[in-house]
Amino acid sequence: MAIGLTSAEAAQRLRDGQGNNADLRSSRSLQDIFISNFLNIANVILLGIVMVLLIVGSVGDAFVTGGVVVVNIIIGTFQEYRSKRKLDQIALLTRPKVTVLRDGKPQEIDQAAVVLGDAIVFQAGDQAVVDGAVVQTDPETVPRVDVDESLLTGESDLIAKRPGDEILSGSFAVVGEAVYIAEKVGNDSFAQKLTAGAREYTNFVTPLQEQISIIVRVLVVLAVALSILLGLRDAFNEQPFNESIEDMAVVVSLIPQGLLLMITVAYALGAVRIAGKGALVQKSNAVESLSNVNVLCMDKTGTLTTNRILFDALHPMGNTELDSFKTVMGTYIVSTGAKNRTAEALADALPQPAQKPVAEIPFSSARKWSGASFDTDMLKGTYILGAPEMVLPEMSIDTQDKITELANQGLRVLAFAQSPQMTQPEDIPDDQEPALPSDLAPIGLISFSDELRPNVQDVLAGFRTANIQLRVISGDNPETVAALAYQAGFDPETDKGISGVELATLTDAGFVEAVRTHTIFGRITPEQKQRIVDILRDDGYYVAMMGDGVNDVLSLKKAQVGIAMEDGSQATRSVADIVLLGNRFEVLPDAFIEGQRILNGMNDNTRLFLTRTLYAALLIVLAGFIGSEFPYSPRHNALLTSLPVGIPAFFLSYWARGVQPKKNLLRMTTEFVFPAGTLLMLCLSVLWIFNYDEQDVMHSQSLLTIASLGGGLLVIVLAGFDRDDWYQWDTLQSAFQNLDPRRIGLMIAMFIGFLIVMAIEGARDFFEMTIPNTNEVFAIVGVVGAWLVGIALIWRFDVFEWLLIPNYRPELRSEQPAGGADRDAEHP
Repeated sequence: MAIGLTSAEAAQRLRDGQGNNADLRSSRSLQDIFISNFLNIANVILLGIVMVLLIVGSVGDAFVTGGVVVVNIIIGTFQEYRSKRKLDQIALLTRPKVTVLRDGKPQEIDQAAVVLGDAIVFQAGDQAVVDGAVVQTDPETVPRVDVDESLLTGESDLIAKRPGDEILSGSFAVVGEAVYIAEKVGNDSFAQKLTAGAREYTNFVTPLQEQISIIVRVLVVLAVALSILLGLRDAFNEQPFNESIEDMAVVVSLIPQGLLLMITVAYALGAVRIAGKGALVQKSNAVESLSNVNVLCMDKTGTLTTNRILFDALHPMGNTELDSFKTVMGTYIVSTGAKNRTAEALADALPQPAQKPVAEIPFSSARKWSGASFDTDMLKGTYILGAPEMVLPEMSIDTQDKITELANQGLRVLAFAQSPQMTQPEDIPDDQEPALPSDLAPIGLISFSDELRPNVQDVLAGFRTANIQLRVISGDNPETVAALAYQAGFDPETDKGISGVELATLTDAGFVEAVRTHTIFGRITPEQKQRIVDILRDDGYYVAMMGDGVNDVLSLKKAQVGIAMEDGSQATRSVADIVLLGNRFEVLPDAFIEGQRILNGMNDNTRLFLTRTLYAALLIVLAGFIGSEFPYSPRHNALLTSLPVGIPAFFLSYWARGVQPKKNLLRMTTEFVFPAGTLLMLCLSVLWIFNYDEQDVMHSQSLLTIASLGGGLLVIVLAGFDRDDWYQWDTLQSAFQNLDPRRIGLMIAMFIGFLIVMAIEGARDFFEMTIPNTNEVFAIVGVVGAWLVGIALIWRFDVFEWLLIPNYRPELRSEQPAGGADRDAEHP
């Protein structure tokens, strides 16, 4: 009886709504994006104050207070939705294909076209896209398929599935082949129920997100405390309620809600940039995570080399004749169910008619061999094909020398052996790995060549320039892996290799030491790969793992960043954070640079937001201390949160440099914000005290706003320098030579915007601004100029360090960047 549906039946079921029509988009919906940009604590507080201002009749103030928040929400939602659409389009390129039996023939279709009742072919490396029951294996040869359900259960042990057993969507076939019938499709499948919503958006907090979140939470507490004190003061002084509400609006605006928004925008920009270069970012914050990576682990096949494996030669052993070896080898490979590149290379080079095996043991990366038993005129007994050290553990010295000779040429080597014993299907255990026959006799060795990826030497050199350590972790022969690694640019003197067989004999401490002292690992099992990643992480490294096979899934999940090739197995693509479209290995350095760009952009934005927050908060405290009116009105505050901070933040994110930051965000921000914000507050306080007029408070506030705006606009330019840059400038001319013309242009553009506001009477009146006289203009310029000169001297001569750090030593002030990268090594 034929298994599967006819094309007509499948089409009718698709029309009846029985298709696998789950929402497979890779990113959030427009509604989710809008809500996440709208519902953060600062926006909720500000909009609450807007409602109170409306109740007390202050419509203009309500508009100004809520306007900036509304504009930020609109811009942030637009930016992220634009990126979402781009990512969704790219995600279609890597949507898994499924092989089904229709009209009695196998057909490859999109997973969305699978319908209820489809017969699905489930082979090693495939992921189940719907739930169903196994109806067929090959009871005469491989009576089971071994399945990895770790993505569903967390257990990494393989589970044997025979006819009648259930296959769950989200699981992977690792060994063997089966056919199962689709019983639950679309949103009814196990994986869809388990991961509803999680597939589209994973709220994994990166170091940058965590640091920004800490800053915002601290400032929320500060704003709440100031608001309470302000309320108590106003109640004691019997200040009108609407004036208290306006003051509280200014205090709450100290919370830099735009910082969280800018992270979203920075991630979106980075993801779109990388997508344009050939990489699909499946987790938006993975681009930023790349900037923290200082160890990159990679497989050999599919990463250093292309996925092309070329047959090289047969090397008979003992009394085996070459012609006989060709016949037996070709017959074996075409008669078994092996479907991998090695088998394809052998089948193309050694064509022979197929024979029916009695039993078959598929290849497993854990045991590194496959086998089959035959009882025909051509083949009799059990034949084993696999890694020489596994198949021939007691090989002769001549054989060892031959394998070493071939491996040193960069060739992969397999051994082929035969036993007169016959293995039956019932002899293959369900709950443990099958054992090799005890009387195997070698037939010969088979050598294959790999093709190095184009420009692989340049790509690896780029990683080293960025001080990213490299590890090659492969299941192939260690000599072969080492030879190819050296061809790719690894150093034979320092990059030493070791085999998984040697690692297996070591104690736990010895294993750890071997990982620390070796660079190239061959004959590594999937469990050893995972353990190597664990050790590197325990040593404090931020690890990226790149692979393309099912045996890489465990280590990809363990690494902080998982990278997969588009042509790799469906399993690796599904668990990876980043997928390299077209297998473009050379795009990775650009991806690392994008992560650094995000960090640098957020560093600039944090300096803008927090410098403004610090000087404004201190001025509010000062005003309360001296008993003056509030230093800013909500409308003044709108100018100070938009022109020098809110609008420039988007441009600085876009212009950010792709260089390794010297220090972490909190330290770089602290070194800039505390001196700049504190000194600016002191300079502004002089202007406020000497120009404060109780009879014309609005004019006094206007003068303070103009001076604050001047300092804030200068921060746009100054934020582009690192703390240590000030030590390198011996003259004023050398400082000017390092200015970024784009930042200067942005500063001028924002200043022109302010002049337009001042020139238009209606706009000037709306923002409660007044025109200063000549003496007041000189006072403002003098205050801002004094701040600029003062902050340059403070940074140049370590004034804050001498005051705050006991036994300060200037020679220790510089700090190398994470991984030791040179900050001045600008990337394109």
